[in-house]
Amino acid sequence: MSSLTMTYTRRNLAETLRTPTMFLTVALVPVGVMLFFVVPFIGQDAAAMTSAAATLVVFGVLLACVGHFSVVIAAQRESAWGNYLRTLPGGIAPQMLGHLLVGLVVVAAAIIPILLVAGLFTAASAPPARVLLAAGAVLIAVVTFTLLGLAMGYLMSLRVAIIANSIGFLPLAVAGGMFFDRADTPSLIAQIAPFVPTRGTTDLVLLALTGESAGPLSLVMLAVWIAVFAGLTVWGYRRDQIRRFD
Repeated sequence: MSSLTMTYTRRNLAETLRTPTMFLTVALVPVGVMLFFVVPFIGQDAAAMTSAAATLVVFGVLLACVGHFSVVIAAQRESAWGNYLRTLPGGIAPQMLGHLLVGLVVVAAAIIPILLVAGLFTAASAPPARVLLAAGAVLIAVVTFTLLGLAMGYLMSLRVAIIANSIGFLPLAVAGGMFFDRADTPSLIAQIAPFVPTRGTTDLVLLALTGESAGPLSLVMLAVWIAVFAGLTVWGYRRDQIRRFD
């Protein structure tokens, strides 16, 4: 199992690096937003900059997980090579573990530049214990958006997944209030944000990193969304398996 997993991981990583458009987008967009729209205005405000950096980390995780898994899974479903891999005796487990490991590399490419900019060029700071708690909260965000990306990949064609991936992250981020200061959030966004998974993940990371209060509704809805995305992923995989191989 471990040997097969590493074989799939190396193959998937090489494929990702050979077509680096999405990889570079994931790595550059969040840190670009930070450099041009956040640091010049609140870079020396420690509390505000810490919260903004945490929010952008969640935004980077959203881009990385949804962008990687939705397109990769949809492309594999439509390729003859992907169909062949599904018939191999090793099963689906090492293939999925390989996708998950490469997905973690993509996530690291999204969040490490943000952390470096925040740590080296701004007043953002947090105690080590808080940073460890925030790392655990970020893992929950990774799970949430990975399940969303997998569900999209199994339920959408490649063309639809590419379009949804290109435009879908922005409504999710805006509806979750990621681009607004809590005090200046428009009333419509404030009303719908607790029901959107991006708000729940952002609240959880901010609660862990800064102790900022989180709305109970957003955290409950986050748990609901995780269950929904997991159910859609399992259902989409089984539907695809029955249509193609059973």
